[in-house]
Amino acid sequence: MKLKIHVRDIEETVEVASAEAGLRRFKQEAAKRAPFVVRLAINGMSDLAFAAEAVKRDNQANERNDPPPASAQAFLDWAVARGYVSVVEP
Repeated sequence: MKLKIHVRDIEETVEVASAEAGLRRFKQEAAKRAPFVVRLAINGMSDLAFAAEAVKRDNQANERNDPPPASAQAFLDWAVARGYVSVVEP
């Protein structure tokens, strides 16, 4: 599947084999652009913990109450619904 990630200064189109790979790539792109200490924290998290933290911070910033994702697919579905990811090719 081909995904386009567009969050703040991230504008990347990536090709991934699965939802898990898509979440991993989303995490890598976020870590790449984060300040050093934040990058250490992101890299220390599991992929699903990163997804839960991303949803939590988005909830705080936008006064929402979305539940943390239970899977990589749930995170990608959430990210598509919020406009952070677009599926270019399924």
